[in-house]
Amino acid sequence: MARISIIIPVYNAEKYILTCLRSIAAQTLDSIEVILVDDHGGDNSMDIARQFASKHPSIAWKYTKTQVNSGPGAARNNGLSVANGEYVCFVDADDWIEQDFCEQLYRTASDHGADIACCDIYFGDQIRRNPSTSDKRLFLRRCTAYFQTFIYRRDMLVSNKIVFPGTHSAEDTCFLACSLICSKKMASVHLPLYHYVIYPSSVSQKADRFRASHRLASFRYLIDFAKQRGLYEEYRFELTWILFKKGWLMAAKDILFQ
Repeated sequence: MARISIIIPVYNAEKYILTCLRSIAAQTLDSIEVILVDDHGGDNSMDIARQFASKHPSIAWKYTKTQVNSGPGAARNNGLSVANGEYVCFVDADDWIEQDFCEQLYRTASDHGADIACCDIYFGDQIRRNPSTSDKRLFLRRCTAYFQTFIYRRDMLVSNKIVFPGTHSAEDTCFLACSLICSKKMASVHLPLYHYVIYPSSVSQKADRFRASHRLASFRYLIDFAKQRGLYEEYRFELTWILFKKGWLMAAKDILFQ
C-alpha cells in the first residue's frame, strides 16, 4: 500500500503540467502513487504526462479516465475509485507542491493519528493560512476552500462514502466540509507547501448564473449528507454558516458580477 495517493485531474494543462509533475517527482516521501485522470481535454496534456512518467519509473503511476469530459469533481472521484494509498490528496495539473509537501503532511497525520491534515498555501504570490486550530467547529466556521492543502485518510472517505458532488462549483468546499464533520481528529502543518497558480482564464475565476446554481446545489448536497449520517444537529450552526457564507453570498456575487 502506498502512503499517499496523489490524484491529478488532467484537462487542457499542457502549458503547466510539467511543472506540476516535476514537483511531484521531487517529493521526499517514498511510497507514493500518482493517479492521472484524463478528463478528455483538447490538447496534449496526457501525452506529456505519459512521457514524463516513463522517465520516472521509481514512482507508481496509474492512468484512468472519465467517460466524457465531466469536470474536476467527477475526475477526482474517478481517481479515488482506483487509489490504494493510506491517505489521498489532490493536486491540480496547473499547480505545484513543495518537495516536502507529502512528507510533512504524512508525518504530521501519522504522529497525531489524524484522519485529515493540512498545510498553508501560496495563493498566487500571497501566503494564505488555514485556521490554526484542531477544533473542527472553529475550523468550519472559518472554513476556506483550500481543500488541496489537505491529505485525507482513505479509509475514512470510503467508510463514510465521501465523494465530490456532481456539480461544477464549490464541489471542493463541499468535499472538505464532509470530510471535516466525519473526521475524528485533524492536524496542521503551519507551512505554505501548496502553490495555487492563478490564471485569469481559469474556471474558478469565472462568475455567472450557471456557477451560482451549481454552488447552491453543492451546499444542498452537504446539508443532505450531514442529515443522512446523523451529523446535522451536531454541526447545525457551522453548516448553516457555510451555506450562508459560501453558498448564498457567493452565489449572489456570481450573479451580480457576471
